[in-house]
Amino acid sequence: MRTDRTERICFSGGTQSIMKTGRRRTLIKALILLALAGISIGLVEISPIRAHLVLDQFQRIIGEAGLMGPALLVIFCAVGTCLFVPVTVFVGIGAAMFGPYLGFACVCPGAFAGAVISFLAARRLGRAFVCSLIGDRLRNYDDLIERNGFKAVLSLRLMFVPFAPVNYGAGLTKVRFWDYFFATALGEAATIFVTTFFIGEIREIWISGDLGRLFSARMALSLGFLVALALIAKLVQRKYESRLAPSLSDSHRPPGDRSQ
Repeated sequence: MRTDRTERICFSGGTQSIMKTGRRRTLIKALILLALAGISIGLVEISPIRAHLVLDQFQRIIGEAGLMGPALLVIFCAVGTCLFVPVTVFVGIGAAMFGPYLGFACVCPGAFAGAVISFLAARRLGRAFVCSLIGDRLRNYDDLIERNGFKAVLSLRLMFVPFAPVNYGAGLTKVRFWDYFFATALGEAATIFVTTFFIGEIREIWISGDLGRLFSARMALSLGFLVALALIAKLVQRKYESRLAPSLSDSHRPPGDRSQ
């Protein structure tokens, strides 16, 4: 990862050490990132394309692809994640069309690829601009995020926070790439599997028309997965907050008052 130049900018002591050309380049990169984000959100939320971003349309296209359907779902999921399409859309498609296991095998790599691409885009295009704006207090928080990046990202993934904001937001912070990489892989695998398994069970019940299966062992297992994931997310969040609290209180003290 080419982050050395970005981190030098962040700790150079202010914008005086940034050359005019460097400032201009940083601003252009930030504007490109904002433009891409605006276009993505506009396509998904405002443009006529939104009418086609529904389960039926995706299912029709993937179904017509035949044996290439699973690969097409992976591609759709990767691109859609970068364009702020909710991952739950693709989770529903995967579970409905391929069942819980193959659905998970398609959606998880796609969502992960989109998460990595989004992070790298934000890090490459927007990080230097953020570094040029933050002051000492915000830089302290940035340092805290760097030291606790794995737990921070993992807790957000397990709490079903929307994927795209986390992907791009993490790239603008000082989170180490490999902390983000492994936390995202672990957190997304857990949440996508649990969600896909649950939706897959609902699909089987809907197709069979046997409402008695709502009380089956597999349905109870899928609900148990959801409850266990919620408990794990809460545990990770509390552990993260307990470790972060002393550092946060220390960062609020004047430099002369901090304990050695």
